[in-house]
Amino acid sequence: MPVLAVFDAQGSWRDTHVCDGWITDHLAHHGVRWGRGEAEGQRTLDSAGLFYLPTAEGYLGLLFEAGEWVSIAAGTPHFFDAGEGASLDGLPGALPRFEAFVEEVLAMTGDDADDGG
Repeated sequence: MPVLAVFDAQGSWRDTHVCDGWITDHLAHHGVRWGRGEAEGQRTLDSAGLFYLPTAEGYLGLLFEAGEWVSIAAGTPHFFDAGEGASLDGLPGALPRFEAFVEEVLAMTGDDADDGG
């Protein structure tokens, strides 16, 4: 399940969306496409990842799963975190990294990662 989080310029979590249609429309407004499965010219991910895109208002954080893809125009500033201690030079320290992002989403949904949920 994809999750799109909206952050302000200081990195404070403002809003969360899980509706595919809303995510697709909101990302398109920022020149980003995403999808599932095979798509011409796209490479699908083998594992989950966290994609950050700076916006005029702050940042968008897109958590997506294996089998999904994200497409942006060449030269567009962005950050990608697949966990495992990835270096994200330039990303504000207030924004959650992959593991913290997943934990926050699980907490919001009432799931518990420790339960294998």
